Amino acid sequence: MIRRNKSLAILAVVLCFSFLATLQSLGQGEQKQSPPQNKNQNDAKPMPGASPSASGQQQDFSANTWELPADADKTKNPVAATPESIAKGKELYFARAGNCVFCHGDTGAGNEANMGRLRRKPADISDKERMTAMTDGEVFWKISKGITGIMPAGDKRMSEEERWHVVNFVRTLAKDKPKA
Repeated sequence: MIRRNKSLAILAVVLCFSFLATLQSLGQGEQKQSPPQNKNQNDAKPMPGASPSASGQQQDFSANTWELPADADKTKNPVAATPESIAKGKELYFARAGNCVFCHGDTGAGNEANMGRLRRKPADISDKERMTAMTDGEVFWKISKGITGIMPAGDKRMSEEERWHVVNFVRTLAKDKPKA
């Protein structure tokens, strides 16, 4: 009986070490991948609090950026920016499922209350100059695909039509900045 318990204990220890070694190697594999470079990189500064990888080292998501198709800017918005569409987009933006307000806040300038919990400062989508420089297609793809480790992908939580409604609402947040 003692011999059997000892064998089971040894087997359990071996399995635990094998599992931990597997997790560690997966974590190192993630860190070896370099993030893609893209001209549409979010220029926000990294925020503290990156999560640790399986190997115990901090994963740095701050360099991650958009992985948009080359022709994203040419994607046309099939949903007219009607008051009804904008209202649906607003509802989704503020809904828990949409999750936009958690990072971007009520006005699109950033949710100050949650800043310490974010990996980096979110893009200021209330900045009219920034938003005017992007087509609806680019905004749609950014909402759809997000940024790995930074912004969750909207295509996992919203239908295509719902994401277009969010594009229409987000456009209403863009305002001229006061002159300093």
